[in-house]
Amino acid sequence: MKKSVLILILTLNSICFFGQEILFQKVTLTDSVAIAKQMKKIAEFCDTENMSELDVFKFQLIRGNYKEALITIKNRIQETPANQRQYLDVYLHYVEAKLSKNFKDAFKKSYRKYVKNSDDIQVINLDKALIIRDPTDYYVSNFKNTYNNIKSEKISQEIAIDLVKKYFLSTVFSSTRAIYFEAIKQDHKRRYAINDSIVIPMKDGAEVSMVVVKRKGKSSSKKSAIFVSSIYAGTNEVSAMLSASKGYVGVIANTRGKRLSKSEIKPLEYEHTDVYEVIDWISKQSWSNQKVAMFGGSYNGFTQWASMKHKVHPALKTMVPMVAIAPGIDYPMENNVLHNYSYSWNFYVTNNKFLDFKASNDFNRWNSLKNTWYKTGVAFNKLDSLDGQVNKLWNTYMQHPSYDDFWKKMIPYKQEFAKIDIPILTITGYYDDSQRGAMYYFNEHHKYTKNANHYLLVGPYDHWTAQTKPEESLRNHKLDKVALLNIEEDLLYQWFDYILKGKEKPNVLKDKVNFQVMGTNTWMHKPSLNAMTNDTLQFHLSDHITNDFYALKPKSNNSEISMSVDFKDRKTMNNTDYYPWPLERNQINVNDGLIFKSETLKEDVIINGSFSGNLEFSINKKDVDYSVILYQLTPEGNYFHLSYYIGRASYAKDREQRNLLIPNQKTQVSFNNSKLISKKLEKGSRIVVVVNVNKNNNAQINYGTGKDVNIESMKDAEIPLNITFTGNSSISLPVFKI
Repeated sequence: MKKSVLILILTLNSICFFGQEILFQKVTLTDSVAIAKQMKKIAEFCDTENMSELDVFKFQLIRGNYKEALITIKNRIQETPANQRQYLDVYLHYVEAKLSKNFKDAFKKSYRKYVKNSDDIQVINLDKALIIRDPTDYYVSNFKNTYNNIKSEKISQEIAIDLVKKYFLSTVFSSTRAIYFEAIKQDHKRRYAINDSIVIPMKDGAEVSMVVVKRKGKSSSKKSAIFVSSIYAGTNEVSAMLSASKGYVGVIANTRGKRLSKSEIKPLEYEHTDVYEVIDWISKQSWSNQKVAMFGGSYNGFTQWASMKHKVHPALKTMVPMVAIAPGIDYPMENNVLHNYSYSWNFYVTNNKFLDFKASNDFNRWNSLKNTWYKTGVAFNKLDSLDGQVNKLWNTYMQHPSYDDFWKKMIPYKQEFAKIDIPILTITGYYDDSQRGAMYYFNEHHKYTKNANHYLLVGPYDHWTAQTKPEESLRNHKLDKVALLNIEEDLLYQWFDYILKGKEKPNVLKDKVNFQVMGTNTWMHKPSLNAMTNDTLQFHLSDHITNDFYALKPKSNNSEISMSVDFKDRKTMNNTDYYPWPLERNQINVNDGLIFKSETLKEDVIINGSFSGNLEFSINKKDVDYSVILYQLTPEGNYFHLSYYIGRASYAKDREQRNLLIPNQKTQVSFNNSKLISKKLEKGSRIVVVVNVNKNNNAQINYGTGKDVNIESMKDAEIPLNITFTGNSSISLPVFKI
């Protein structure tokens, strides 16, 4: 008898039920037959009575109850909006094919027909969901890792349910991936004329690779171009297809060195000249009406601003930067604190001509690296030595800890904003990691340009949803219905039609500053950021303690609140809660930092804008990286993460010039560029502020010696950091009183 068959018999014989547990014996993962039979038995063990309709379908399918599964998935599809069915439609065709005699042929035939009968937008959404964000590898590895990590000979109902769900995703997508991938790609060729072999020279001899997309069957008249300048080669074609389907010509240019370009890949450094030259090339094409609009998010938002560093090309009529990073401002450092998330990004975009997903998704490597760095206490500039692979970009970043000429050359600086006279729509989110970059551009443009034609739209979105479309919930918080804008497919092209075709302005843009007030199901519209508020709530730190929390008082006082941080201690971390995930929770880490709580609010107010702080303290070091987190403690007793600030004290006055502190002498450090937020705070709520020193595995550790923080190490940690805040320290909340 073959070994695999013997294992299977032993396994099936050993699937016995013990109350809420099932006996579990592993089989070889490469034996798909054995795994399928084992998962079928485990699925039969699981109780599906209280499951959602979609989860019931998954168990029906793994159990082999295909007829019942088909009925269930059809019911679910009928209840789901068409633009949210991408995965459900795969499931439908999968179970239909399972009912046929030849699964592969049946799935191929039905899926091709389905794609052919879908409109442009549906197929583009299929591409984005199934190909660009290709979930298959993750699903397969997630199931394998979960399976291998089971060490017990018995598994609970909970573990069994989780295992079956992951097996469902793994088996469905791995068995259909090649078929739907080919069907979607072939259908794109049927709909669009795609020229992806264009390479154009720059004035300095470098090359830029281009893609131009036109919709087949559309008018051959000259058209406006919707242009995306991106480092993410191979991922923006669907954006160009969407533009083509909306009546424009879609154009993509990739950063020099990417795609077909033979130049060296240098992110950030040449967009300030290259993007302008690409706009010039577009305007001279036979199909162009000499009108170019730009859009894109994150890096692709930065490139739009970079194009106007020296002057605005006359063909550039508008742009929509979404969640735009600002190099040196919020990426790769925030308020001069260098975070390590950019370390892996560098390999992702420079390892090859397209994108290195394998390196980017090697979470074990990146987690191990940052944990090893933290535990060993070596200098930050030794990260790539620990990694065993030279990271040129990372080493370059560390040579520029202040906002110096290296960063300034990339985007408009001060008076260079004054010449920008085209209409602009900035889009960002309250929980966008690059919000401060987006707001930097918005603020500087308005500062140096009188009556800037620059609109802002901001809502309860993160870095991804602010450039696509939000889901019903964000990080466990259900959003107001009015916040559920389809930014990419609707708002964006309403704006382009308004500027380029003279149509109506998007309805949500009723004034220059447009923001969704969380908890009210309404948008507010104001002529400026300052007009968002009509009052300020100010709180001072106090050493008065109630229920283990320090107090926030309305007036300054004689308090002194001290904390000590031992940088040699690597068993614990400080400031681990600063990142807002989830948005609402029933408790916060009471051992992490100094926590201050206000009295209850006597009336409803709306917090509108960025909270500011003026901290007075003395410290036994020359510098400190600190954070301030702002929560609403709801009347129900939950902590809602409103906003946060993280920064380096020595750069608080000037991001371009470091000013070290004088040890053991009182100093004042102010900030006013925390994350912007708009939310209704109900009567009975409290304000909670957490003040902390940054010490964790996600960013540099500033030991306070005054040396370059990148070269400081555990050797500089002999003396703990001692900091004492006074009662003159204040936190100010911009509010709109109803």
